[in-house]
Amino acid sequence: MVWSLDEHMRMVCQPIVHVFHSGRAEVFRLRLASGRELEATGSHPFLTMSGWVPLTRLETDDRLAIPRYVPQPVRTGSMPDPEVILLAHMIGDGSCVKRQPIRYASIDEENLSVVTASATHFGVTAIRDDYPAARVTTLRLPAPYHLTHGRRNPIAAWLDELGLFGLRSYDKFVPTRVFSLPNTKIALFLRHLWATDGSVRWDAKSRQARIYYSSTSRQLTDDVAHLLVRLGVHGRIKPAHKPGYRVCWHLTIDGAENQTVFLRDIGVHGARGLAAKAALAELEPISRNTNVDTVPKEIWANIRSSMAAKGMTHRDFQAAMGSQYCGSAMWKRSPSRSRLARMAALLDDAELAMFATSDVFWDRIVEIRSLGEQEVYGGLVPGTYNFVAQGISVHNPLRWETAVGG
Repeated sequence: MVWSLDEHMRMVCQPIVHVFHSGRAEVFRLRLASGRELEATGSHPFLTMSGWVPLTRLETDDRLAIPRYVPQPVRTGSMPDPEVILLAHMIGDGSCVKRQPIRYASIDEENLSVVTASATHFGVTAIRDDYPAARVTTLRLPAPYHLTHGRRNPIAAWLDELGLFGLRSYDKFVPTRVFSLPNTKIALFLRHLWATDGSVRWDAKSRQARIYYSSTSRQLTDDVAHLLVRLGVHGRIKPAHKPGYRVCWHLTIDGAENQTVFLRDIGVHGARGLAAKAALAELEPISRNTNVDTVPKEIWANIRSSMAAKGMTHRDFQAAMGSQYCGSAMWKRSPSRSRLARMAALLDDAELAMFATSDVFWDRIVEIRSLGEQEVYGGLVPGTYNFVAQGISVHNPLRWETAVGG
């Protein structure tokens, strides 16, 4: 089952019924302003305001559809809260290297306390080691029984089952089981994950919140971005380079409205939670004037067509919108979704309303680069003929009858 856009640009759950080998072809890497990346052939179509357009006809600065929101799975899985919490902290600040004790390190007493409590779910009693010189406290999480051949520490066995045991920080990821959880559990997981390598602060000088998550694992960063979309939060991934160190990936949450949703519906556990509450209090009275979450300016053609059908002049339209008449300047900027919704209501236009309220975020292309020839594959989602791959909406390259024949 995959997520797909229906004719109303809403995310619906659809089955992928056929996957096939398409031979060898030139492959391109598409990179968006949000940091999302996808490798595809030049003939593969992506959704623009003009419809589905092949990659070879796209250019930098063109805008593509990516999910702004993905519903929770039709059938959700389960995981006890102590496991959700401990998993988040172990991914962030835990160490589970082979032939070494399982450890957790933090300077936050609330984090140390919640990890100690969660470990008891496995029958494990945490042993505290304080290191004043390093200004950090480490928790050892030993097995509650003597380890013999074939008998493992229950936390180690659990992490191994999830695919995380023995991984270094740059190899970590969010286990598949987490993606099957309901949104309440996703919020709990992210709240505790942000308490490890996340950051929240209010920048008084610029009057805006600074919210980001940092990791040396690109896979983990992508996974967190996908989980945020489940809760209606848009993240942008950017590399941070430092000589002599691995690339560090920053997942930033920008925009007052976007940040408010994160701080209100997810939040942060522990000491960072205090900064999160302070930032939310500062954000709530701020008026929203987004220049990121907008609808591409090509929408103005639809708006002008709707105006013409109703016999409305540009001057009358701008007056009805409460804007000072500014000639053609109005048509040069991409409207925000809220502004487009007002226009749709004024013109009583259902199609404009659909674009204003869709499950699509219009991301911008920043790079298209050839990777040479590779083995390529296709997949079929009947009915909607599109699916979400790597956080980007892509179209089926073939219809059912062609796919079967091929």
